[in-house]
Parts: sequence; C-alpha cells; structure tokens
Amino acid sequence: MINTLRRKYIDFSIHNRMKHVNRRKHFSNLKDISRVILLFSVNTISNKDLEEIKKMIGEGKQISAWAFKPRKTKVKYGVNTYTIDKSDVTFMRKPIEKIEKMFLRNDCELLIDLTTQEILPLKYLLGISKAQCRCGMKKEGFKLYDLEIEAPAKTKETELLKQMLHYLNAIQAKS
Repeated sequence: MINTLRRKYIDFSIHNRMKHVNRRKHFSNLKDISRVILLFSVNTISNKDLEEIKKMIGEGKQISAWAFKPRKTKVKYGVNTYTIDKSDVTFMRKPIEKIEKMFLRNDCELLIDLTTQEILPLKYLLGISKAQCRCGMKKEGFKLYDLEIEAPAKTKETELLKQMLHYLNAIQAKS
C-alpha cells in the first residue's frame, strides 16, 4: 500500500515538475556526445564494474554517476560518483532539495539508466533530468526514456549497456 502511494507521488512530482521545464530532445551519435550521466544501484554494480562501464562509454567523456544504496553499505567509488541513501530522500522517496539541485547542476547530453528494477529516488532524478537523450531498460509504467531497450529482468548491467551503446553508435543524426 505505502509503496503504491510512493510510486504515485513520485510520478505526480515528475509530471508536475516537467510542466515547467523545456527539455530539448535530441539523438546524437555516441562519438559526438561529451557529457553523460549514469544511474545505477550500489547492489548491482561494483567499483570495478563502474570503471569497466566508463571505459565502454568511451575515453574523454565527462561521466557523472549517481547511485542509490538502500542500506548503510560501505562503498567508495571514484571521482564524479554520487551515492544517495535513505537519509538523502524523504519518506515518500523523493530526493531532498540539496540532492536535486546537485543533480540538476550536471548538465548532460545523454542519461543512461542502468537499473533493472524501479528505484524511486533514481526514477525521480531521471524524470527531472534535462538530458537531450535518456535511455534505459523498458520497465512497467516508465514513460521517461527516449531510447528504451527491451531485455529480460535478469540482464546484467554491462550487457544492457552494450545494447544501448550499439544503438547509440548506429545513430546518424544530422545537425
């Protein structure tokens, strides 16, 4: 019951926020993109995995990673990686204003959501992002992606990313 209420609240908050934001949707070839935001769960991606993922995206790209950790887990990631835990979200799982402002300061051309399940604080950040292109795995009730990859729920994040990168490399956008 409470989780359904939280989900509806997050969806309402995203919808309400996006009414006042102009987001310019644009597909670009991956080689033309310089700034990327990653969303992921601490439970599924280790520090080693994150470094591999950054290499897959490409050298020379400015990558900011945002992770949610549901428990008080001791995890240290590298530079430009922000972890959000329960102390950084409200009872309804919306990130507090300080986190929201930090996130919105990270201007990017591409947002890649590597979550395979709904994580409400990350869903909210995805929804308010001004990224020109948002991509992620198809999930029930998500209408937030510009590029949606259909994959089994047990798909490993690196495999999901490989599929996304395949399509992003195939895009031949005209300016």
